Amino acid sequence: MKKLVITSIFGLAMAVASGFGFIPSMERSASCAECESDNLPGIKKAFEAFDEQCKKQLSDGTEQRKACFISNTYNKILPIMKALGKDNRFGPGDRILFVGETQNGNLVAGANRGFQTGAPVDKDSVKIELNKLDGGNGALVKICTVDENGTMKRLGTINFDENNDTGAKNATVTGVQGKILRIDIHSFGGVAKKFKYTLKTS
Repeated sequence: MKKLVITSIFGLAMAVASGFGFIPSMERSASCAECESDNLPGIKKAFEAFDEQCKKQLSDGTEQRKACFISNTYNKILPIMKALGKDNRFGPGDRILFVGETQNGNLVAGANRGFQTGAPVDKDSVKIELNKLDGGNGALVKICTVDENGTMKRLGTINFDENNDTGAKNATVTGVQGKILRIDIHSFGGVAKKFKYTLKTS
């Protein structure tokens, strides 16, 4: 009986801590350790659409995927991919972030926001910059790639502590050519606080 009471009190304390945003950092890190995979069907469609458009640009016998990332070919395909992405076929339109674009957001504690490129990346390296504009919450930013087989790989991380500090942090990841780049922002902290940001890739 005594053990049951202690267990119940501990459970209640954890629930209260969770509700007020007091979960220890160790627990937050553990729960956010891997890449997200909630849009693999949309990512698969992006690869398929890219290959279809690539074939239209190349002559027979050309090594398709490699030739697609030469700038004069890729620059013809990219506007088509951007147009296709507007109808949400690759995932929610407000979460598609092509390299060179910027997105704005505002998260409350416990909220997650995922962004992905709407086409395989033509560059081997990409710089990701997250600028915290306002709020007292922190954030864990996971930078991952997804290949045409759906295999995900974690390449980088950006961390913001739970405080009122603002400013930009960035990370440069390599080995991304031919893959979809995915950036997941996980906010943590107090329920009455926020994490307002701008995300940019280049």
